[in-house]
Amino acid sequence: MQIKPILFSASLAFTFAAPAAAQFTTPGMPTWGQTSQTTRFDNDYNPAIGFLLDSFAGYHTADDHSLNGIDSGLTAGEITISTWVDPKAWAYGVIVFDEEGVGLEEGAVHYVGFDGNETIRIGRFFVDFGKQMQMHQHQLRTPVRPAVLSEYLGAELGGDGIQFDDWFTMGDDTIVRFSIAAFQSLSVFESEDGPMAVSPDSPQPDQLAFTARLTGFSSLTDQQTLQLGASLRSVPDFTIVDEESGASAENLDNNVWGLDATWGWADDTNTKTWTAGGEFLVNTGDLNGTVSEPVPGTFVLSALNDTATGYYAFVDHAWNRYDSAGLQYSSLETASTGLPTLSETVAYYTHKLSEFQRLRFAITNRDLDGQQDTSFGIQYSAFMGPHSHGLNF
Repeated sequence: MQIKPILFSASLAFTFAAPAAAQFTTPGMPTWGQTSQTTRFDNDYNPAIGFLLDSFAGYHTADDHSLNGIDSGLTAGEITISTWVDPKAWAYGVIVFDEEGVGLEEGAVHYVGFDGNETIRIGRFFVDFGKQMQMHQHQLRTPVRPAVLSEYLGAELGGDGIQFDDWFTMGDDTIVRFSIAAFQSLSVFESEDGPMAVSPDSPQPDQLAFTARLTGFSSLTDQQTLQLGASLRSVPDFTIVDEESGASAENLDNNVWGLDATWGWADDTNTKTWTAGGEFLVNTGDLNGTVSEPVPGTFVLSALNDTATGYYAFVDHAWNRYDSAGLQYSSLETASTGLPTLSETVAYYTHKLSEFQRLRFAITNRDLDGQQDTSFGIQYSAFMGPHSHGLNF
């Protein structure tokens, strides 16, 4: 195989843990992470435990003056635990505490005891959609997820479910992977002060949400890699509820489709890199809901059934192990009446103080139908101990 194996983090190495499997990386993957303290053939239970702090301070200005001023604080704290259960299964958990409280964000077992490269993942985990939804926020290139992903899929998208995935080679230069997963429920859209999307408490088989992904990457040269992918997130049955009026709309459905491409270049030492890519999304079905009062005292919630599209693109350059900078642009039709256009531009510089500390400076401008919102922020992240998450490919 001409694809150059690279040792990187526990997460992918453990997921693709066939005894002789190559450990490899795809362009645009997170670079933080360490291998676990425990190997798959140890008899001792010695889990790898890590702790992360992610904080942010920013100054915002907005045309409508709603966000003017300084905002700072701890974005999130995170505890990760990972270990081999036995030679055929690996498990990990991610406990997060933030302003909303403390919760188990991810907790899953990966069964890898097949003859090939198949994996079954059971538990709570982030969806396998595109290149970024699998990542936690602190693993991103920018302080927050691209606007089109946040609007169509959410800032974080995980659920309780089961996933099957497999990877295989095609010739000497290409690796292909696919996955399919079913979840009890997945978020459709997020709203702080409007109608909320609610999934069935005890869904029937045809009401389960599911995801699917097909991706492959290939070595163009010894120093260049290209990855292409296609993804789907489907929620076949949900209800929109407006708590203030009590109105609701039932038997709704929503699908988000995505196509992604990522190109990567690295020098012989793998310290100087260029990465560029993007993703195009189609959000179709019931996108949102609006409440009306046709008769005084009678409220009606109408679902917005439409198709919205959007994309993001980025370029990132690292000129040594510690310094990188990039530019990211996102544009989308928002899931509101009339599908108003939102654009977002982010310029950032990242400096790793060490292997365990990182500073990031970012300028973000958002334009929603001519209304400007600009922010300058500083993000500081530090982790202690081994730090690993689930699959990212």
